[in-house]
Amino acid sequence: MSLILVGVDGSDASTDAVKWAASAAASERLPLKIVAAYTSTTSDYAPGLVIPQDVIDAIRAEATAAVQKAAEVARAEVADIEVSGSIVEGDAARVMLEIGEHAHMIVLGTRGLGSVKGLFLGSVSTSVAAHAKGRVVIVPAGSLGGDGPIVVGIDDSAVSDPAVAEAYRLAGVRNRTLTAVHTWTPLDADALHGFGLDQAEIDEMSRQAVEAVSERIAGYSQDYPDVEVNRVVIPEEPAKAILEAAGDDASLIVMGSRGRGGFTGLLLGSRSQKVLHHAHVPVMIVRK
Repeated sequence: MSLILVGVDGSDASTDAVKWAASAAASERLPLKIVAAYTSTTSDYAPGLVIPQDVIDAIRAEATAAVQKAAEVARAEVADIEVSGSIVEGDAARVMLEIGEHAHMIVLGTRGLGSVKGLFLGSVSTSVAAHAKGRVVIVPAGSLGGDGPIVVGIDDSAVSDPAVAEAYRLAGVRNRTLTAVHTWTPLDADALHGFGLDQAEIDEMSRQAVEAVSERIAGYSQDYPDVEVNRVVIPEEPAKAILEAAGDDASLIVMGSRGRGGFTGLLLGSRSQKVLHHAHVPVMIVRK
């Protein structure tokens, strides 16, 4: 299913997510599908309680209005994209994961709570980012990203490879520079001095790390020769380094995840969670 899926709930956060998703659909030349999830069941604290039909109808009407509003926003952002919409009863995270299983990308907003209760609570966005396979973009309320580079985190394992490949692809598609961030130790330079390492030793370790990063991304650079790459290779806590490299100007942060898909798996690693919670620009989590 080659489409971009965006979840909405009528909040400002979902409006920003729709704008970002519409632009992404245009750049990828893919249709945009807008989904609102709602639930008509009660919580475990009130088992057996029957919700009146008129209340259910009102909830459905809110979800429908959210989708219609989002479609208008998407067409205002990009006039000629293909847009479809639907409302689905069920848990918001499960709905997005099930519908988006084969989507090119899932897009969600965060830090908002609209009238269709629950879609953009942080826990739902984090859950989808943690469990989805493929690409999930979390758009922070009030920020669609800047005109700066695409920032990608690189570690010394294969976990980051899908994110690096996607970051290069996006940089090529969107004509952006790429900032590749690698932290070869979670300790900053002052801490390393405190452990007895002199500057010459730190410089040598940094040089070796730069060589390792260059080797790891050499193939991607050959595939995307027109993408300008800036390397940031420093001793620093990884999430902090990525956030500082992105600032408020980056167009997107791209990261891999050590979490396993499926509801029995692990949630996002601490690095990905920290970046998601503190980034001022959209963040894409890539997992295969």
